[in-house]
Amino acid sequence: MRVAGKLKKVMISLVAAVTFTTAGLGLAGAGITAQAATTPSISAKAAIAVDAGTGQILYDKNSTKPMAIASMTKMLSTYLVLQAIHQGKLSWNQKISVSKDVAKMSQNTEYANVPLLATKTYSVRELYNATEIYSANAAITALGDAVAGTPHKFVTMMRQTAKSFGITDATIINASGLTNKEVGSAIGYSNVAANAENEMSAQDVATVAQKLLAKYPEVLTTSSIAHAWFEKGTSSATKMDNRNYMLKGLVKHYAALPVDGLKTGTSTKAGNAFTGTVKLSNGNRIITVVMHAGAANDNGTERFTQTAQIMSYVYHNYTNTTLAKNNTIKGVKAVDVQDGKVLTSDLVANGTSTKIYLPTGTDASEVTGKASLKKSATTAGKLQAPVKNGKTVGTANLSLNKKTIQVVDGTKSKPLTVNVTPKKSIEKANIFVRMWRGVKSWF
Repeated sequence: MRVAGKLKKVMISLVAAVTFTTAGLGLAGAGITAQAATTPSISAKAAIAVDAGTGQILYDKNSTKPMAIASMTKMLSTYLVLQAIHQGKLSWNQKISVSKDVAKMSQNTEYANVPLLATKTYSVRELYNATEIYSANAAITALGDAVAGTPHKFVTMMRQTAKSFGITDATIINASGLTNKEVGSAIGYSNVAANAENEMSAQDVATVAQKLLAKYPEVLTTSSIAHAWFEKGTSSATKMDNRNYMLKGLVKHYAALPVDGLKTGTSTKAGNAFTGTVKLSNGNRIITVVMHAGAANDNGTERFTQTAQIMSYVYHNYTNTTLAKNNTIKGVKAVDVQDGKVLTSDLVANGTSTKIYLPTGTDASEVTGKASLKKSATTAGKLQAPVKNGKTVGTANLSLNKKTIQVVDGTKSKPLTVNVTPKKSIEKANIFVRMWRGVKSWF
């Protein structure tokens, strides 16, 4: 993230001059009504809202077009740092040094940074906190070096990880989200344009956020910290104010939306962007992404207003329900059985109950499905007996009002599916029955 000195003063003035209270403002101050019956009018160039668990898409605006993402990049970098910690390749108290190039980057006050010195070492925890709370560009670059050895090797890891998430249209050239020129010649690429920067679609970003929260939910413990200090009591002391103004105590916080993450991004090309996440008392968590919600030279609050509108729209217009295990799914047809005592079998939902968001007033019985069997479970296109109830034999794509329910899956969305199993266990017919069926088939 880039925040020029002048813009910092604007932000500080805004925080000092404006105080929002739940009693006086509530959600109406964000353009939110008690019941947002229609799709909100969002001026951001792209936006998306998804369920954090399933990835079900709940709001979509131009979400498949790659755009500059600025510091939202750091969610992917953070995933790799936390992965290294969980794998024992890094530890929180481990002291790491920073290169002269990273130290030089850290001294640039035009960007979000904490000052680092090549003559000192810093704990992984210190640099991680600076990344998550203050969006410090040099801090995440130093962590990337600790994980991979060099900035370019870390970028290779980022690209490979994005590809494993199904993201195939991203441009990734550094760990922080700065332009190729801004990171410096040693960290950047000589064969990449100076003004090039990381790009993903809103759907890609939502996928990264979903993967991060699913694998390493502890990131929220740090991303929800509004204020902290870096190297307090030293010459490098820096007060770190979180740039996510939706956190409790900050100017765009709404009591009805207890946002606890996740990452802002600001650049000339990206404008003001934000990946937010909120979990309400009913246990449902969603992820939202807004991209280019206002120019980088404004105060940056419009992205939070639009995020609140999208979050409110989802919670006021959708009901989270459950498709119970062993329930029949409307539209899923009976399948033919090979070598079974029965010749056909009904299919039902299998595994754990599936959570699904439906428009308020819609009943779960209105959800329909279309099943496809796994090749390994079939012979000549028929379900091969014997099969016990509870064994997954295929999947069913879910639809509502003849429209497939979509979930994020990297660059391309995919249908929301449930595993299916025979309604009852199917026993294999004895050899004489099977032989007789074979004889009859000849005539």
